[in-house]
Amino acid sequence: MTDAWIRDALRRIADRPRPPRPWRDGRQIPWNDPEFSRRVLSVHLDPSTHMASRTPDVIAEHVTWLRELLSAEPPPVGRPRHVLDLGCGPGLYAVPLAQAGLRVTGIDFSPAAVAHARRLAADAGLDSVAILEADLTSLASDLIDRLGPVDVVTFWFGEFSSFPPEVARAMVSAVAAAVPADGLLVIEYQPWDLFPRENSTSWSVAEDSVFATGPHLWLQEFAWDEEARAEITVHWILDPASGRLDRYAQCHQAYTDRELAELLAAAGFDRARFFPPITGVDERFEFPMVVARRRL
Repeated sequence: MTDAWIRDALRRIADRPRPPRPWRDGRQIPWNDPEFSRRVLSVHLDPSTHMASRTPDVIAEHVTWLRELLSAEPPPVGRPRHVLDLGCGPGLYAVPLAQAGLRVTGIDFSPAAVAHARRLAADAGLDSVAILEADLTSLASDLIDRLGPVDVVTFWFGEFSSFPPEVARAMVSAVAAAVPADGLLVIEYQPWDLFPRENSTSWSVAEDSVFATGPHLWLQEFAWDEEARAEITVHWILDPASGRLDRYAQCHQAYTDRELAELLAAAGFDRARFFPPITGVDERFEFPMVVARRRL
């Protein structure tokens, strides 16, 4: 690593937008990058943390809650109930739901997660699970048509907030085409009052992380934008082994319950009902649920 590289890296950081603006100064980290998806898979599969993962007992309670919710719905005629699991990741929900007797289609665009979910379903001998690799922000109409009737669409982990409102509305509108009247949309959402409202920065030296392999300097800055009603976290990764400075960003949109219900209604799902976190294990990593019905 040369002195010139250090000067260039420091100049890039010094010239950064301050504060960064959500949805303008970076969107999401590259979940579909093969190397990044491989590194983040280990976090998804770590049952000791709720960060990007869930312990098996929490997932089991979530699956039980969903099954009880569906038990009050009229069963489809001549077929099992069909769950569309958006952002399914490595199959942490898709496989248990299929083992509970449901047909499940999962969609994700992280290649390592998709491959793991497919292996998990195959190892369990499940032919009622289909895992599709696709970008939720640009779902093709023919893919939606191939899904067949969907009785319930699920979106776990609070990741619904990781899309700008217009993109989230378009995504829900797209999948609504596969959901018959009175079908359900179930979203675990990050509530308005859990969004921090202050700006902050931090740094650490990481031995390994989802962003790089080997020791590296990890700088983070967090900003809340009141006008956008959204947050942004910027990750600067200085890797001495490669001589690179990489920048990643994560944005999350905040909604009040009313705003979320209005967005879902505009996309074709209304009569929203709100539920508290299913287990209450940790308000930072498990969120409330909203259930809305398909309107035709």
